[in-house]
Parts: sequence; C-alpha cells; structure tokens
Amino acid sequence: MLKLTLRKYLTALVLIGGVTGPSLAQSLFDPVISVDRSAITQYELEQRIQFLRILERSTDVDERARESLIDDHLKMAAASLLGIALSEDILTQAMSAFAANANRSLGQLLIDLAQDGIDEKTYRDYIEVGTTWREVVRSRFASRGNPTEEEIDRALASAGDQGGIQVLLTEIVLPAAPEQLANARQTAERLTRIKSTSQFSEQARLLSASQSRNNGGKLEWTNLNDLPAGLRPIISGLHPGQITEPLEVQNAIVLFQLRDVAESSATGAKISAIEYALLSGPAEAVATASRKADTCDDLFGLAKAEPGLKLTIQSQTPDQISRSIALRFTSLDKNEFIILPAAQTGQADLVMLCARVHMALENVSRTQIAGNLRSARLTSLADGYLAELRSTADIIFH
Repeated sequence: MLKLTLRKYLTALVLIGGVTGPSLAQSLFDPVISVDRSAITQYELEQRIQFLRILERSTDVDERARESLIDDHLKMAAASLLGIALSEDILTQAMSAFAANANRSLGQLLIDLAQDGIDEKTYRDYIEVGTTWREVVRSRFASRGNPTEEEIDRALASAGDQGGIQVLLTEIVLPAAPEQLANARQTAERLTRIKSTSQFSEQARLLSASQSRNNGGKLEWTNLNDLPAGLRPIISGLHPGQITEPLEVQNAIVLFQLRDVAESSATGAKISAIEYALLSGPAEAVATASRKADTCDDLFGLAKAEPGLKLTIQSQTPDQISRSIALRFTSLDKNEFIILPAAQTGQADLVMLCARVHMALENVSRTQIAGNLRSARLTSLADGYLAELRSTADIIFH
C-alpha cells in the first residue's frame, strides 16, 4: 500500500509540475526541518498536513503539522534515551483502537487513508509517537502524579451533587516564548512561594500578560464545573491562599491562586461543550479586527473582508480544547476575547468565547476523581518536559 500511494503521489507531481528524474526525488525527500540533526523531509511534512486535514476537518493545519513533527522527533529521542520502544503487538493494538474510535477496522481505515493519499507509515508513525510518549510520561512522572486521599476527598466533595461549588481565583500569565522560558520558569517558581493573596495580586499587576492584570489578576466567582477539565481537579485540591504548580502552555506559563470557596444549594451543571472563534493572521490585521468585533458573528464579515485572516468556529468538549486556549477561557465571558502571539513572527491568534453549553451534573466515583487528578498532573508535567526539550533542541528550518 505504501508503494502504491507513493507512486500515485509522484505521478501527480510529474503531471502537475513537469518535474522528472533526480530533481523530483531531491525536492521530495530533501530535509525541510532538522531536529538535533534528525531530518524531517518535504514528503513527511506533506503527509502530516494531509493527515491532520482529515483528522481535524480543517484546512488551516500547515503550522500545526510542522510543530507536531518537531515534537514527534523530540518525543521519540526522549524515549530512546530511556530505552522505551513498543512491541509490534502493542503498536498494532494501538492502531486498531484508534481505528475503532472512528468505527472502522484497522484494515478499513488504512484503505480509507490510502484513498486520500496517506501512507500506512504516516498513520503508523503518528500512533507510535503518541503511545510511546505516554510510556515516557509514565516512566518519568508516575510517582509524582498520584493524588493524596485528602485531595481526592476535597475534589469528590466539589464534584458531587450536594450543591454547586464556586471558586474565587487570581491568575498570572507569564510570557514564555522559547527565549524567555528559562527566566519565566524562575519567576514562576518564585511566585509559587507567595503566601499572601494581596502580594500575588500585586505581582499579577506587574507581570501578567492577561487582560485581568488591570484588576490584579482577580477573576469573578466561577463555577468549579465551568473551569477547563484539566484545571478543575487541580483547583479542587487547593485550600484558600494556595497556588497551583506552574502550568506550561504554548508561549506562556500560567499560575492560579485560590482566594475563596463557596457552596450554593443549587446543583451545579458542568460544561458539555464550548463554542469559540479562532481568528488567525497578521498581528496588525488581527488587532484591527478585535477593535471592530463585538460578537462572534461580527468576525465572519471581518474575515471575509481581509484575505489575510482565517476564521474557524469550533464547538468542542473541554477535554478536546488545547490546553493553551482552555486556560484562557477561565477569565472570559461570552463574546470576550484574548489575543495570543502565534508561533510565526508577526502573526497572532484572536480567541473569542461564543458560548458555553451545560449539561446536568453526573455523579462521579472516587476512582474517576483520582484518575482525573492524576491525568491533570501528568499532562502538566508532560507539557513542561516537552517545552524543556524544545528549548534545548537544535531546530533548523531549511
């Protein structure tokens, strides 16, 4: 199947571009990115772009494809250092499980992908990296992810149906582009040692990149169930005055301090989906659009009028939203937005909250709560480890 798909791909390039012989092979398999002297070829990049377009049902995936391939190389290098490698049986099981989530057998999925020009190896590599990385995270951080019984008790009480839990938080968002990451980590470590809510708020005014800095980083009363899924168990484990561990996301480090907790008699409702708009393009054009948009609907006309802007409206469960975006929703109400710097210089992303969709709160078990706490902590540790790998890697774009 690999040879057949590749032959079709090469033939198409010849017919479209009139490229033949050695020049075709050279352009197709030359490295476009090097990660610590490990090459990512043009062919790998085009395959990943096509795969993500199908996976995410979006055409605006080129930058994510590049970033994900870089991350993949770093993850597999980390696994190699730890001596972690998947057996053929485990990899096949993982590939089959992914296919089952799409209501396909593995064979059926491979046929579907081949018809869309995607090689079996592209799919295989994607699954292998994800499964291997989970083993790396377990190997490095398993002992640090287990919650205490007291933390489970507090989280279980918060998630139960005895009433709605509300929290008062203060946030600090530290800019942490790759060249700022080391200093940002030192600052974040210093901030975690603060014991006073007023001192933490003052640091938010001085250091935070979030719009909430104008109010000392102080957020309004928030239903616990309205927090991002990954943040909810972390906040549940805090006492008033305590601060979360630094949460590393793309180009930022986020910290929250719990100021107060209140319980209402009404049962809380948790979020089943968040609808939000993502407007991407040149930073100046994005800033101009932000001054003209009062609602998510306004963004359609603005994106249509400016060719350099790309607009997507997404409705996702809290678990599906990328962590870097989900944490920013904590301080946003409907039709409020935040502008984030993009990975590419001179570009920016505007994220606007369109709606939160709630559903009835379900009872959760102690095992589920423990699993959620552990998963949230491991995710935070894994994100931080990957950011550290990127900061020390030699990444060259050809």
